[in-house]
Amino acid sequence: MTQIQRLGSNVAHAVLFVVALSATAPADAQTETEPRMWMAVSLQGRAGSASPWRWVADSLVRTRNGAGTMDFMAEWVSVSRDLTRRSSAGVGYAFGAGFPDAGFLREHRFVQQYVWRADAAGRVSFRTQLEERFVSGQDAMLVRVRQRVRATWPLTARGSLRGVVSEEAFVRANSTVRAARGFDSNELFVGIRRKVTAQSGVEIGYVNVYSPGASRHKRCSHVMSAALVVSL
Repeated sequence: MTQIQRLGSNVAHAVLFVVALSATAPADAQTETEPRMWMAVSLQGRAGSASPWRWVADSLVRTRNGAGTMDFMAEWVSVSRDLTRRSSAGVGYAFGAGFPDAGFLREHRFVQQYVWRADAAGRVSFRTQLEERFVSGQDAMLVRVRQRVRATWPLTARGSLRGVVSEEAFVRANSTVRAARGFDSNELFVGIRRKVTAQSGVEIGYVNVYSPGASRHKRCSHVMSAALVVSL
């Protein structure tokens, strides 16, 4: 086993260790903690081999209390167009269903996004999204801005195993009866991406989700995340 391969193995074990440790960490007096699982299948493709148009279709399933309780399900489709070699813009739509402890929530979400990326031995990308959310029980449309930075880099000589780090901030742009304008949440992801075939890969890792929550309780969720990505 080469040094690079050993490094990749160590990263994988470190990610799993962090997930296990964070899931069992005790909550402090003012922060609620909760283990969760997020799973996704993403299909991606182009309108043609040389087309600037791309499409994505995602299926999302999220649970809380570990895997014990269904939390959220959604289907998401988007279309984007390359503006330059490094940038693209697009629109999307998602239909989601939420399962809080009391009741059932439906959501229609419309999204506009801009992505910029830089390619080298590693890859860095910045994504800005504007969301218009129609959630049952809200008295008005929710508007939210999301800003994500993501970096990947090769852990093996052929790049079949890559390290991944990303952070995304969520900010509410308006107020409703259930949510005030301002900072919504932050998601920090650390993981690895493994190439399975020439057209598919698996990404697995740990997500720390922080949300201010109610005035007396902050919420910190520890999430085990796994996604299958297939390019068609």
